[in-house]
Amino acid sequence: LIFHFSRKVAEDERLFGSVTSHDIEQAIKEKGFTQVGKKDILLPEPVKRLGLHTVSVKLHPEVTAEVKLDIVSE
Repeated sequence: LIFHFSRKVAEDERLFGSVTSHDIEQAIKEKGFTQVGKKDILLPEPVKRLGLHTVSVKLHPEVTAEVKLDIVSE
C-alpha cells in the first residue's frame, strides 16, 4: 500500500512539520484497516523530508508488513 501525504515544505525540501505515526494510523484507518493502532507503526522518528519512505507496521506479533509513504509538497 502507498499512502500519500501533502505537506508544506521549506526551500531545502524539509517539511515544516512532519508525518508522524498518528498521521499514518489515520491514513491506514481511512483505508478500512481499523485494527492497526499507533503503537503498531514502527516509525523510529517522524518523517521530515519529501519523497518515498518505507515504514513497517506490526499486524500480529509474528507478522509485519511494509507500507510506503509518498510525501509531496502542497
